[in-house]
Amino acid sequence: MDKKILIIEDEPFILETYSRELEKTGYQIDTAVDGTSGLDKSLNQEYDLILLDIMLPEMNGIDILREIKKNEKASKTPVILLTNLGQESVVDEAFKLGAQGYILKINALPTQLVKRVSEFFETGKFNSEDIGFLES
Repeated sequence: MDKKILIIEDEPFILETYSRELEKTGYQIDTAVDGTSGLDKSLNQEYDLILLDIMLPEMNGIDILREIKKNEKASKTPVILLTNLGQESVVDEAFKLGAQGYILKINALPTQLVKRVSEFFETGKFNSEDIGFLES
């Protein structure tokens, strides 16, 4: 499996946990801990998927998503949001901008994340059911 995933997440525990679980399954993982470096990586390197936190230092996830979708090359990269409770309106905006799905971090066990990511690569659709707060 040579799928390359960028995780843009500023919480070290979540970043490390998701990275480790995805790497165990054979995915190549790259990470960014703030919005500026996450945007730079997403525009200048090729990824098969971006897992994007909404609340980040320097630049929020919605602004990053907006910039990704403006870039001809990067706009083809699927983006799945990492979100917290109470961000439903932000997630709605992200879907309008072209996000593929979301993960409610408080509900998402690392094994569920890996399962959903694997299903996404197989089907091209991200199932937020059981790990989110609204239907995509």
